[in-house]
Amino acid sequence: MREIEVKLKVNNLNFLEKELSKAGCEFSEPIFQHDAIYSSRNINDEFDKSKEGDVIIRIRKQNGKAELNLKKQKSFEMDNLEYETEIENPDSVHQMLLILGWKPVIEVKKIRKKVKFKEYEICLDRVEKLGDFVEIEKMTEDSADPKEVRKELFDVMKQFGFSEKDEETRGYDTQIYQLENKK
Repeated sequence: MREIEVKLKVNNLNFLEKELSKAGCEFSEPIFQHDAIYSSRNINDEFDKSKEGDVIIRIRKQNGKAELNLKKQKSFEMDNLEYETEIENPDSVHQMLLILGWKPVIEVKKIRKKVKFKEYEICLDRVEKLGDFVEIEKMTEDSADPKEVRKELFDVMKQFGFSEKDEETRGYDTQIYQLENKK
């Protein structure tokens, strides 16, 4: 499956949650996520000059469970082929990744609330070191036109006062890497 998403910087997360609730959205309880992002290459390449074909592996721990996630970048950083599975023993998977040459390079910690809105998943995120964001994503067939899907996602978010100028095109891992490695 292909995940295409739009990430937007939010000035008032509580206000947005109320507006989405008025539109019929019922949010999940807060989910505490701790992601370890792994790279097999020089991280400067992946986090300063990301390109189609780049692969990132993540171990995500949340609410007492863990999952392994692989993303392969398509046309831009928010357009990925994505595969994930729950894992019983994240420490063993960590060791396997190390043996295969993958190293943890970035940590992302956030509190997330999720909601299903029509055929979209919307996440309200409070990200340590970065602030507040909203993500809207659509899972599509691998052959989907990302420009068309992005337009669709922006059309949904315009109902809640957002525009293209609010977009953040970098993933949280990229933002944290660039924040921590400013020269």
